[in-house]
Amino acid sequence: MTYLYLIPEEVRNAKQISNELKEVANSASSNKAYIGWNLIVMVLGACIGFLGASYIDDSLLNAAIALSGIIIGFTITSMLFSGRSQYLTKLTYEQTALYAHKTRYMLMSQINTLFAFLMCLIFSMLSMVAIKSGLLDKVVMIVVASGFLTLGCYRIVLLPFQIYEVHSFALDNLVAESREEFEDDVKAKTQERLKALNGIK
Repeated sequence: MTYLYLIPEEVRNAKQISNELKEVANSASSNKAYIGWNLIVMVLGACIGFLGASYIDDSLLNAAIALSGIIIGFTITSMLFSGRSQYLTKLTYEQTALYAHKTRYMLMSQINTLFAFLMCLIFSMLSMVAIKSGLLDKVVMIVVASGFLTLGCYRIVLLPFQIYEVHSFALDNLVAESREEFEDDVKAKTQERLKALNGIK
C-alpha cells in the first residue's frame, strides 16, 4: 500500500471496475453457462482456423483487421449510449434497480465483445508478422486469431438483442405510466360529469 501512488489512477480505477464487473457477472443466474458457451464458440473458431491455416494470406488477415477495427468503433459508440433513456424518471425504485442491473450486464457483455475483437486484431497482426518474418508460429497465431474472431462475431450478433431488451424495458414502463395517467384522467372526467349531473338534479 505504501507504493500505491506509483500506480496510475486510471489503472487503479480499471481494477476497481473489473471487480465490480465480476460481481455483475456472478449475479447472473447462468454465469457458468455463459462462460462455458463462450469457450465452446472460441474453440470451434480455433478449430476452423487450424483447418484453414494454410489458405489464410495477407488479404484475409487485412480483412479481419479492418472488420475488427470497425466493430471496435461500433461497440465503443454503443457503450457510450447504452443505458441513456429519457424515460428513467418514470420508473419506480424497484424498476430502476432492475434497469440498472440489466444495463450493467449489457455493458459487461459489450466489454467482452470489445476485447474479443481487440485480441483478434492483435493476433491477426501477429499472424502477418509470422507470415512475413517467420519469427512466430503462423499456425498458432492464426488459430488464436480465428478463435477470437469467431467469439467476437457470436457476441456481436447478440448485441442488438441486448440493446433491444434494455430499451424495451424502459418503453414498457413508459407505456404503463401513460396508461395509468390516461385511466386517472378518464376517472377524473367521469367524476366531473357525475358531479355535473347531480348538480342538475
